[in-house]
Amino acid sequence: MKKIIKNTFIGALALTLISTPSFAVEFETRSLDELYEAAIEEGGKLVIWSGGDKPGQRDQILIAFRERFPKIDLQDHMDLSKYHNGRFDLAVETGRPVPDVIELQTLHDFDFWKEKRLLVQYRPLGWDKVYPAYKDPDGYWMGLYGVSFSNVFNKSMIPEDEAPRDAMDYLNPALKGKIILTYPHDDDAVLYQFWHLQKKYGWEYIEKLIANEPLWVRGTAMPYVAVDNGWYPVSFTTSWAFVPYPNSDTRFILPKDDFFLTWTQSAAIPKGAAHPESARLYLSFVISKEFQSVWYQWPVRTDVTARGGYGSIHDHHTSPVDFHNFMRDRGKVERFKIQIEELIGPATGISPMVMNYTVKPK
Repeated sequence: MKKIIKNTFIGALALTLISTPSFAVEFETRSLDELYEAAIEEGGKLVIWSGGDKPGQRDQILIAFRERFPKIDLQDHMDLSKYHNGRFDLAVETGRPVPDVIELQTLHDFDFWKEKRLLVQYRPLGWDKVYPAYKDPDGYWMGLYGVSFSNVFNKSMIPEDEAPRDAMDYLNPALKGKIILTYPHDDDAVLYQFWHLQKKYGWEYIEKLIANEPLWVRGTAMPYVAVDNGWYPVSFTTSWAFVPYPNSDTRFILPKDDFFLTWTQSAAIPKGAAHPESARLYLSFVISKEFQSVWYQWPVRTDVTARGGYGSIHDHHTSPVDFHNFMRDRGKVERFKIQIEELIGPATGISPMVMNYTVKPK
């Protein structure tokens, strides 16, 4: 009994301490160079907990930041967002160190943490240029960059004019056994894709897709790896660059008619962060015009258009806000997840974070 009382007291004390406001900059006015100097004076360290499902997946961001700010010791701890959120909650409740930045796909978590007063109010440099729909109006969290999952195909295996684009195309008997997909009930973003498919085409469509014998895998990285390696010709539960990478036959194409998934990977500075100036530097850099102009998919700034002629995210049949609303309804998410598992079966295999990406999945 004494142990329970002691742990409860420590947890409450930790929550009180971490909820104590640190030095806050409500609207950032300093330049990136001034923020860099402040981060160096603070100690020159930055710890990020980031969502992802394959080592090296965030290299575009990390390399750009390290090249721009070489004196900052950046430690990026990447894991699936659905694990980082619980890890963060545990850190808060037990008084363990929290990251300087938490950057995840699970957007509903930011609503929860804001409500619990666990985040620092901060509007980075360039805040006014970020679309209002992709940031908290009170400045507690913000979308850093947009990501879409849609059609990815290998042009050496299937011509572009034959590549599937809309949902019904994936029922083509010629694609039987040639599609690789992420288990929807293992990733909420993919689950959202299947939610829209079911709502538009019914359960019959999901059953027909399963009958076309796609290979189901854990994580959203293996599908693009498999397509790029020529192991499977097509997928729609993964992402790829709008501008094709050099020496790659992999291409990303949007549907002709169907709705597709987009979300803005979002981030916040937790209260109790050890290096708040480095955190401010990171957020201000990632939403800067400098970085948004080279991001591989959707920028979140109103004054930057996507590369590859894709224009604005608002020119297409997609909605990051709709995804955020889907994620908020946890009852709906969990019920649909169970229904999908009933049809496909349990998600099997090792974590995508330790998966062997040099071997063709079977």
